Amino acid sequence: MKALEVENLKVIFPTEAGIVRAVEGIDIEIDEGECVAIVGESGCGKSVTSLAVMKLLSSPPAITRVDKLVLGGIDIKDLTDKQMQKVRGKDVAMIFQDALTALNPVMTVGRQIDEIFLAHGKEHFSDETGKALSRFARKKEAKRRTIEALKLVGISDAELRYKAYPHQLSGGMRQRVLIAMAFACNPHLIIADEPTTALDVTIQAQVLDILKELQRKQKTSLMLITHDLSIVMNMADKIYVMYCGKIVECARTRELFKNPLHPYTHGLLGSVARINDDRKRFVQIPSSLPSPMHKPSGCYFHPRCVHATERCKQEMPPLEQLEGGRCVRCWNYKEIRYDKQ
Repeated sequence: MKALEVENLKVIFPTEAGIVRAVEGIDIEIDEGECVAIVGESGCGKSVTSLAVMKLLSSPPAITRVDKLVLGGIDIKDLTDKQMQKVRGKDVAMIFQDALTALNPVMTVGRQIDEIFLAHGKEHFSDETGKALSRFARKKEAKRRTIEALKLVGISDAELRYKAYPHQLSGGMRQRVLIAMAFACNPHLIIADEPTTALDVTIQAQVLDILKELQRKQKTSLMLITHDLSIVMNMADKIYVMYCGKIVECARTRELFKNPLHPYTHGLLGSVARINDDRKRFVQIPSSLPSPMHKPSGCYFHPRCVHATERCKQEMPPLEQLEGGRCVRCWNYKEIRYDKQ
C-alpha cells in the first residue's frame, strides 16, 4: 500500500495582474516507510504542493484540481475541511518551516501537544476494562504522553518545558516541539517543509538526526520539502526535482547524485559543496527563476540552459518514464554529456 498517491495535481492563483500557475499537473508516489524529497529553488511550487496535499489551500484565492489524492489507502480528494480535521494530525501531519509562527503564542507548548492527543487519541484513553476515562483522567494521560513526546525529541527538562510558551524556547527547541507534535499520533505521512530554515548548522544536524531516527523507529513515510540537496543526500530514498511548477526529474537518491539527467538537476548538484572538494569553481545556473505569471514558451528551463535547442524553445517536453522508476522532462538528455563534478 502506498502512503501517498497524487495524480495530476494543479494549483493556480487568479490575481488582478494575471494567473499564477503554481503547480502544473504533477504526480507523486510515496511508499510506506519511505522518505521522498521534493527539491528545487524557492518559488518552484514545493510548498504549495505540500499545502495542497494537506488540503490547506483556501479557495479562493487558490484553485486546486487533482485527479487522485489517496493517503494511506484513504481517498481524501473530496473530503470537506471539517472531515479533513479528523485526518490532519492522525493520518498526515506537517512540520512547518517557521516554528514561531506555526505555534500558538498564547498557549504553552505542552497544552498544544495535549490537544493532539485529546483530539485524535481517544482510543488510547480507556482503562484496562475498555471503559472510557473521565475528562480529568484523559487530560492527565495526555500530559503524560506529551512529556514522553518531548523527551523523545531530545528536549531536556521536559516537565519544565511543558509549561513554557513558544517565545521562551530557542529556535531549535521550537522545531523539536513541531516534530513531537507531528509524530504524536504516528501518522501514515509526515510532511516536513524546510524543517531546518533559520537554524544554525549544528542545530540543523541535530534536528535532521531526530527526524530521521523517529521516522525509522515509527516506520512513518516522510515528504521532505527543501532546496538544500546536502540535506536529502543522507535522508531521502527518492527525489523529485521541481522547476516552475513541473516535475523535471525523479530518481532514487543514489542514481540522481551519480547520474543526473536533466540540466537543471546537474546545476543544482554542481552548486553543492562537499568535504574534500577540490573544484576551483562551482556550477552556476544563469539568471533566475522566471515569474510564474510569465513563464517562457517551450521548456521552462530553456532560457537558463546551455544545451537548449530550437525545439526546446518551442515545445514543452513530456515527462518520459524510464527504467527503474526514473523519469525526466528533457528533449536532449540522451545527447548531453556532463563533466564529472
